[in-house]
Amino acid sequence: MAAAVLGGLCGWALSRMLVAVLSGVFDPPPDALAVLWAYLVVLAVLGVAAPLAAGAATVRAARRPPLTALRDL
Repeated sequence: MAAAVLGGLCGWALSRMLVAVLSGVFDPPPDALAVLWAYLVVLAVLGVAAPLAAGAATVRAARRPPLTALRDL
């Protein structure tokens, strides 16, 4: 959770800095930052789904009999 908050804060600071730097390049400068909500939602869903899938695969592998797992190696 702390990593997500830290990543969000770093992203926010980076975007503010880029707007400040690039405001001289674009005429007129942007009025506000654009937030790509669809990207953030997909990223959050994948961030929850990936650990759940890894946990399910681990539980499924742990339920296999040990000799079967050794034979498959």
